[in-house]
Amino acid sequence: MPTVLLCITGMQDAEDERRVEAALQARPGVFGAVANHEEGCAEVDCDDDEVTVDDLIGAVEAAGFHATLAG
Repeated sequence: MPTVLLCITGMQDAEDERRVEAALQARPGVFGAVANHEEGCAEVDCDDDEVTVDDLIGAVEAAGFHATLAG
């Protein structure tokens, strides 16, 4: 189970963190997600056989934020 780190722009508060986490956790293959608006990132535990980085980025963007793969 890999952990993917996403850089996310547009999060302003804890409510935004919850929206990002919910969007990510709704994807099949995602076991957990923790977002942090102060650091501008989200850590996602997922099954890379079921979900791609592009799927994760798409979920974040559908929630109204911009995401890129960290690193």
